[in-house]
Amino acid sequence: MASPGTRQGMAGYSPALWTVLAGNFIVQTGFGAILPLLPQFVRHRGFPLADMGAMAAAYAAVSFLGQLGAGPMADRWGRKVFMVAGSGMEALGTAGFLMHAAPWWYILCRILQGLGSAAVVPAANALVADVVPEDRRGRAYGLMGAAGSAGFAIGPMLGGLAGALWGLAAPFAIGVGLNAAAALVSLLLLPAGRRPVQRQRLAAHTVRPLLGILWPYFWVMFAWMGLTGMYDTAWSLYMQYLGATKWVIGLSFTLFSGPLLLLQIFGGKAADRAGRRPLMVFGLALQTLTLTFYVVSHSAWLSIGVSMVEAAAMSLIGPSLSASVMDRSPKELHGAVQGWYQASGTLGAALLALASGPLLVGHPNHPFILGAAVMLVTTIGAAVMWKPWRADSQKL
Repeated sequence: MASPGTRQGMAGYSPALWTVLAGNFIVQTGFGAILPLLPQFVRHRGFPLADMGAMAAAYAAVSFLGQLGAGPMADRWGRKVFMVAGSGMEALGTAGFLMHAAPWWYILCRILQGLGSAAVVPAANALVADVVPEDRRGRAYGLMGAAGSAGFAIGPMLGGLAGALWGLAAPFAIGVGLNAAAALVSLLLLPAGRRPVQRQRLAAHTVRPLLGILWPYFWVMFAWMGLTGMYDTAWSLYMQYLGATKWVIGLSFTLFSGPLLLLQIFGGKAADRAGRRPLMVFGLALQTLTLTFYVVSHSAWLSIGVSMVEAAAMSLIGPSLSASVMDRSPKELHGAVQGWYQASGTLGAALLALASGPLLVGHPNHPFILGAAVMLVTTIGAAVMWKPWRADSQKL
């Protein structure tokens, strides 16, 4: 008889997968609800404008370090423990913003949120690989990306409406409730699934050959997720430079998110049918071209139109990349690999965000020159470094 974690449910997928998808949607909705109004809220509470960067840096640093540690521990103690505890920590961190306190307190709250995210993300993505066979993982990670995108699309609208109706604290109350709901869903519906790993499996003689197989995927993740840090820093100012009004800038995020949400499902199916690596390389090349267009564009509307093409490119990259790195990982180390993989993306986002700030001083399109250069090198590397990517069955 199949275990609760592997029994096949709707559309041939394990019930555990649908639970993870629901949890990811809820968590991302809660995260998105507080994000747009976070700077305005903490400033209203007396947080210094000059220290806004410290808050963002603390969140990124804790997420990076936490992912490195939480992934291996999820192999040892089980996915459910980290998904429940991580969602609970995010709820507590969000609840802390509702208190009137000194500025350092809000940095501490962001650190707690970062630790919660670091616990949830590697465990959830490892669980997807645990319960989905290799030939369907592209579709599963496409659904995972779509669930997160849907939550992040709904969250800001929900938070903005709540803030307008009930004040700046309302989105944080909603965020607390949603993160608590995600913890409850994981607690009640996920199987225990404890799969302990012997300590010697993470010894140097195991880690080095595994990293020798997986480093190209960490590299692509570093570069690809690095672009999110660049966009968070530069996109709104770039749009403003091109003459976009505030409502057009807001619309640009919606028009980008829509295709990304819808096309990730098709990108996942294509990854299972057409092969991971060719699709990934094509997506990387297409995204490099869109970044190059932003450098020379003089029209906000044209750049918004190209951003929708970029969303299509990203929908090809994400599921293929996530499925590929898991295809090449030993099952008993799925959590550890996901921790390293997610941490590489977090590091890339932090570094490109830091680099984009000074580049904006020169010109609003200079960060996109950096982004295009990084993606060009990554695309060429992914296309010509055949050996590390060669066999879909290659594992430790």
